[in-house]
Amino acid sequence: MGTFSRIRYVIAANLNALIEKAEDPEKLLRALIREMEDASEDARLAAADLLAEQQQTDRTADRLRTELAEWEERAEKAVAVGREDLARAALRAKQELNEQLQARQDEQALLQERIARLEQDMTTLKAKLAEAKSRLKAMLRRDAPTPVPPREDRRLSANERKLRQAMGRFDRLQSQVERLEARVRSYEVGGFAPPAWQAEAAADDPAIEAELEALRARVAGSAASPSAAEANEA
Repeated sequence: MGTFSRIRYVIAANLNALIEKAEDPEKLLRALIREMEDASEDARLAAADLLAEQQQTDRTADRLRTELAEWEERAEKAVAVGREDLARAALRAKQELNEQLQARQDEQALLQERIARLEQDMTTLKAKLAEAKSRLKAMLRRDAPTPVPPREDRRLSANERKLRQAMGRFDRLQSQVERLEARVRSYEVGGFAPPAWQAEAAADDPAIEAELEALRARVAGSAASPSAAEANEA
């Protein structure tokens, strides 16, 4: 059974119905409490994984936004010096980065939804665990039970191992993100785009042509402003 299925299974359990049908309610409650404690630990580890994945996705989205701005600037500079072939190449790169950014934003929304759902499940699970422990305590008090063999030290040690494993996974994810961010993309041709982009720039893309036309207008407006100022001074 997967982590999330196990958590939902435990949450959906009806304590009253299970206890009423059990031949040995005390034994059943102990088993349920162990299952809930294990499910709680699984939920904490799953939350750590989701938060690490969310952080990685956020960093990737931020990097893509920065690169989008850089390609926009390169396209504008290319238009300013009359290199519309390079401007088209830069706009093509920007277009592809924008698609990647949209995919990352979709991932961000999905991760936020999963984290919120998991937090809700953890809250519900915590309440059910407290209820089960309370029921067992009342049952033991009523039936004068024999002492329970201590297992807290063993559980603490197991929890510590699981926590270290979760932190190790988080550190590995963090290292992967840092290595990804450390890669520097170098483009040599004309200072704007690599040869591959120039080859693709010949393709007639309506979206790129429309954006190129907007850049022409922007650059022309910027060039006209100093001329108008000089005429006024004269």
